[in-house]
Amino acid sequence: MRIRTQNIIFLFVLAFTSCFSGSAQELNKNWSAEKIRGTRQLPYASYNGFPFLTDTWVRGTLVFADGEISDTLYLRYSSYKDELVYFNKTISVQITIDKASLKGFSFIEKDGSVRVFRKQYYDGFWKGDRYFEVLAEGKTNLLAYRKVSLASTFAYKDESGIMKNQEYALDYYFYFYSPGKGYLPVKINRTSLLSKFDKSSQRPIKKLLRKDRIHIVGEDTFVQAWKAIEKEGFQLVY
Repeated sequence: MRIRTQNIIFLFVLAFTSCFSGSAQELNKNWSAEKIRGTRQLPYASYNGFPFLTDTWVRGTLVFADGEISDTLYLRYSSYKDELVYFNKTISVQITIDKASLKGFSFIEKDGSVRVFRKQYYDGFWKGDRYFEVLAEGKTNLLAYRKVSLASTFAYKDESGIMKNQEYALDYYFYFYSPGKGYLPVKINRTSLLSKFDKSSQRPIKKLLRKDRIHIVGEDTFVQAWKAIEKEGFQLVY
């Protein structure tokens, strides 16, 4: 009887341990529960549009302010609040991570591509720390601030039949950035890109883009154009 009791206790402990190791498999072996600081994420008001950058939870990696890394977490970036939300599987709770504790984060898209976000201080309008997506990195970085704002719209009824006149709308901003010179806003089109260079540089840049067959029609081709221009050593005018 005693042996049977001991076996039952052993199996219970084994099952208990397996339960926690299974739910914590999203974290690296050096992770501690105290490392991710934050508060319970509260639902946003319901409007047309979408407040998050991705429509699902994505596998991602956190880089903490001290350089430590926690990987294979499930994250969502709130473009509306400029907040990073982490899903704690162990307690089934969404946590808004304390921005001061992070240096940045990255996540993997459905197509396998990796998107990298870095926390930086912005000294323009609405000063403070922001998460910027790094579109291109070099002597001068190309950054995107993936903002979603509440915009006025025609009156409509939400899913509960309540009349509303606001919606979540994309309000993205793009910048060239270098530590010594700061931020230079730019729009994702050919005219805005060329305007960031002096007159003597604009003609050879146009020739370079024609030579490389780069026609700017969106973010991807804008990034391609900027990489080609920077490689040739053209200098931005701040």
